[in-house]
Amino acid sequence: MGLGLGLGLGGYWILKKENVTDWDSPKIAERFSGAAWTFDNNGMAVNFLGHPLTGALSYDFARASHQSVVGAFGYSFLTSFLWELVIEFKEKISISDVIMTPGGGLPIGEFFYKLGLYLDTGDARSGTVQVSRWLLGTGVALDRKLDGRAAPRVIARDGLGLSAEIWHEFALRYGVSAIDGTGQGTYARYFGGASGRLVTLRGYGLPQSFARGFYGGEISDFSVSSEASRYGVGLMVDADTVLGGYYVQHIERVDHVNRGASALLGTSVGYTYLRSAANRYATVEHAISLPRPEVPNHVPNHHEQYSALNLPGIAFDFRAVGGWGSVEVSSRVAPSFAGLEATAFYDWASANPEEQTKHILHERGYFYGWGGAADLRARASLGAVRFGLEVRYAAYSSQEGRDRHQQALTIDQHASGDVLRCAGSLGIAPASAPLSVALDLGLRRFHSKVGGFERTAGSLERGVSATWFF
Repeated sequence: MGLGLGLGLGGYWILKKENVTDWDSPKIAERFSGAAWTFDNNGMAVNFLGHPLTGALSYDFARASHQSVVGAFGYSFLTSFLWELVIEFKEKISISDVIMTPGGGLPIGEFFYKLGLYLDTGDARSGTVQVSRWLLGTGVALDRKLDGRAAPRVIARDGLGLSAEIWHEFALRYGVSAIDGTGQGTYARYFGGASGRLVTLRGYGLPQSFARGFYGGEISDFSVSSEASRYGVGLMVDADTVLGGYYVQHIERVDHVNRGASALLGTSVGYTYLRSAANRYATVEHAISLPRPEVPNHVPNHHEQYSALNLPGIAFDFRAVGGWGSVEVSSRVAPSFAGLEATAFYDWASANPEEQTKHILHERGYFYGWGGAADLRARASLGAVRFGLEVRYAAYSSQEGRDRHQQALTIDQHASGDVLRCAGSLGIAPASAPLSVALDLGLRRFHSKVGGFERTAGSLERGVSATWFF
């Protein structure tokens, strides 16, 4: 961590000309009184992607060095806190960075720590395994190298040739959708991505019966995908780690088929990121074309923007398997901190041309907010038929009173909004291949409200996709 901070410090001063524009030079006493604690005005990619990835790196290295979930989070938080409080002493302390760096870093870092453990059990003679270990499981690979430890002993190997003690499911997905309802006509949007689940809870998914509590972040999910259309590209990242809870499983092997069920009730931490220029909405284009206010830092933004840290909330998973197929249901409900686009702000700004409100709204088109998020996912297989359903909803109200240049505001205007994403699929999967082809139907909708003005942007998605599980 010290090395990372040292490298960051060197880069910070080498790029002094770029950083000096952010220098506020707050008094030392203000850093301890809270007066210098604000929300910064950086873009969504910096605040809600760059910082969580940095936090994930810190967390992953701490976990690889044999720290617990709590200990690794502590290292990640301390690294971020020292950067904000000490190294960036010429700038006010960014509350959003202190929240998102270790917070978003935990679910991302935990998945890649598990991935490192998993890849570490591969055949050392394989060049592909070695490249994967150092590229995707850097923390674990480096820790074993520095400690001089022998490769872990593997008792049983799975279908990928790695340890069967770590349960896994990986998937690659690609497809194309026809997008309607935007007011821009129908257009094609292509997407592709990868996802994975890694579980270190002993006996998970195997033909065993047991019930036990756990508290070591044993279940982690991660996905990354991109989309593109004639309008632009977008990126989506999701991560979730079940920190602890109680797991019950009763599965037995009958006629070469696993039969039974399992259930989990616990608490999880989640992270989501969506920033895309792949869609164009007529309502958004109209809003950004309105007369602009007399504010020099006002820059309209037509990107879809939403990213959130879902704080510890309720996590529930259920799975049933048998000769007929399988059914899986997963849900998450949690308090949440987010950055969310607010297209209605441009209506308010046009109607109030002499007012200066939150800089983040004027400069970036989104606001910092607190609220809640809910996620429901289900999938089922009946013979060769595959079903899938996902519903995600979140709503937020803006944070007032902590603008980086609070003294420059003429009004600290309240903003609120919500985001809804739904997706359903119906497909088939040949029994002899881990591949499914499906028809997809989805909905994406953003709603915002600022000072009595409201805007909604949404699209209907119809398409086809292919998914390969391994």
